[in-house]
Amino acid sequence: MVEARSSLTAEARIAWEVLTDYEHYPDFVPDLTSSQVLARTGNELIVEQKGVAGFFLFHFPLEVRLTVTEYPFELITSSAISGNFKSMTGAYQLILEGERLRVTYVGRLVPTFRLPPLLGITAIRIAVEKQFTGLVREIQRRQALQAKPAP
Repeated sequence: MVEARSSLTAEARIAWEVLTDYEHYPDFVPDLTSSQVLARTGNELIVEQKGVAGFFLFHFPLEVRLTVTEYPFELITSSAISGNFKSMTGAYQLILEGERLRVTYVGRLVPTFRLPPLLGITAIRIAVEKQFTGLVREIQRRQALQAKPAP
């Protein structure tokens, strides 16, 4: 189980726009080389993502097709339906706390490929943290753009 969380000054709408901007994830999410929406029916999607993650000399491929369910401005859940993970489930949640927005991610990732015991767990945690940080930075960037007055 991996978890990541951040508390920031941002509108839930902007955070939602970033979290659901799947096609542009490679622009701001480290390690992703492609992310495509293959199908959408209402609030359910099929998203395919590819990349390479890891740290130092240890890297592993990311190839996953996810079923994603969106509950606007509150929750996004995902589950792998194919790829190189035996099991991959996750959830992003947005919670307003006064003037702050708490963004959390909780996931469970079990790859099909072998990982060295301690190094593998660390690599997955670092990959999730990097990707989550990329999303948070993009939320902050878009919020800053929204706050600037038009010339």
